[in-house]
Amino acid sequence: MTRRRAIPLAVAAAATVLVACLGGTELKAVPYGFITLTARQAGTTYRAVPVGSFFSAAGLGVPAETSPWDSCRLQTYTSANSVSVGDVYPFLDAGPSIEMKLPGRTDSLFPGIVSNQMEYATRSNLSVPYTPGDSVSFVVPGTSSGFPAISFKAKTAEALLVTDFGTPAAGTRIDLRWNAGQDLNATMAIALRYGALNTDTLNSQVYCQFRDDGTDSIPAKYVSAWAAAKLHSWVATRVRTYLAPVSRGGYFDFISTFDVPTIQATTVSAQALRRSAVRLPSGRGGW
Repeated sequence: MTRRRAIPLAVAAAATVLVACLGGTELKAVPYGFITLTARQAGTTYRAVPVGSFFSAAGLGVPAETSPWDSCRLQTYTSANSVSVGDVYPFLDAGPSIEMKLPGRTDSLFPGIVSNQMEYATRSNLSVPYTPGDSVSFVVPGTSSGFPAISFKAKTAEALLVTDFGTPAAGTRIDLRWNAGQDLNATMAIALRYGALNTDTLNSQVYCQFRDDGTDSIPAKYVSAWAAAKLHSWVATRVRTYLAPVSRGGYFDFISTFDVPTIQATTVSAQALRRSAVRLPSGRGGW
């Protein structure tokens, strides 16, 4: 320019994260569509969960080419879903099923109501095997009164490898190193999550997003509270997007992410924690 929010976090964070942060605003309701492909390593293989969301909304803005690369901000963090997008915007019918093709396999995504909203997912709601960086194609048939039809092909996010940076000394920055992506329009996002005020619950995070060129740093002013917390962890995500206009003044956004789960550390011991920087929408996916 990482589960869900007032628009799903998988959608809201990733759309802000990298693509296209909102430039102008629309005065009338127009169709917005998102398909997220959330992936990570599972043992020696790679798995991805596809989820589609389509809705009508006004005032969300028009995606712009500029992106907030190389920036950090402090946020409240919760692992729970709060507001369903179905409580905010009316959902649109995108057709009876959506075809997804990866090399060597074809899957279909079917609509279903989850937490007061419609989502398109695989019939089994499970992940599918894939190779990071492969191309994927989708055919959204659309309907005359719902979301417009669109077909597209895009590359998925490559696997992300981040060099562990440990816990830095007080007053020092974190120098990040990772394998650079093959598309410099992609983003690497990282969240430093911690329990503020020495709580035993992750309730705060420093959220940063960087140009996916393999190196950057997190300023010391954002690191101190995270490093000193009794409970802290970090998660990183590579995000690649495909953005296209659709009829009736709307937009479609494909968001492919690759997550790196990490270890949740305490000052006394280390506990295994496997989280995604981009949460699975409404828990409809399984690994």
